[in-house]
Amino acid sequence: MPTVAETAPTCIVRGLSFDALAQALARGRTSIFTLNLMHLRLLAQNPEFRESYREASIVTLDSNWLNTCFLRRRMTVAAGSDFVHFLGSRGALRDKSVLVVGNVTPADAARVMASRRLDVVRPPFGFIRDPAAVEDVIARCRALEPEVIFIAVGAPQSEMLALRMRRAGLAEASILCCGAAFEFELGVQRRSPVFLRRTGLEWVWRLATNPRRLAGRYASDAGFVLARLGQFAGLARSGRLRVGGLHLQFRQEAGLEEASVG
Repeated sequence: MPTVAETAPTCIVRGLSFDALAQALARGRTSIFTLNLMHLRLLAQNPEFRESYREASIVTLDSNWLNTCFLRRRMTVAAGSDFVHFLGSRGALRDKSVLVVGNVTPADAARVMASRRLDVVRPPFGFIRDPAAVEDVIARCRALEPEVIFIAVGAPQSEMLALRMRRAGLAEASILCCGAAFEFELGVQRRSPVFLRRTGLEWVWRLATNPRRLAGRYASDAGFVLARLGQFAGLARSGRLRVGGLHLQFRQEAGLEEASVG
């Protein structure tokens, strides 16, 4: 008889190109999450966040550090900020109606993302803990009927909101949870030099430029890894990691045809 560990749900973390991800986003009915180290910690702690990952259409890897240290650089890293830049610079959504949920003005959002129609919903701080505020955000999204939704309110709020949107019947739009991507594109926050990103050291830059906000987060992330160092060491061999009852499988893929979309 299978054990609980053997029957735990599985989430595939996919190595996909930006072109493949853009195709999936434009197709509709797709939720794209970008996994980083903080997300791994939240998966171990937050049941609703874990459920949101179980129901996501596509999960990509958003951590050069994980890729460098534990995955032998075999994965394509698709950071949310880089993907938003790719979509904007290519005009990939210029024929779509787009909605941005986050702390950005319509004019600034339009500077980042060309679209057929662009709307912005700016939820109040801490809205995810207020059922009425969440329902208001969902109702406004439903009324606007966008084809693509960018949720830019940070983890775990973005992913939890995506889950609640789907459960409220918002099925047709594609959703990308993209954290601070719009702030990076607008220059509100500064990205690290490219060589630091590629070597997995972007966290050093971010900590040095914003220590008050990030020191606690990075300390928690480091503690999470140290407590599970044996599991992380095995990740390079197996491509698998078990976090909070969820089995993660890291898999490089050639194209969209191998991804589960829907």
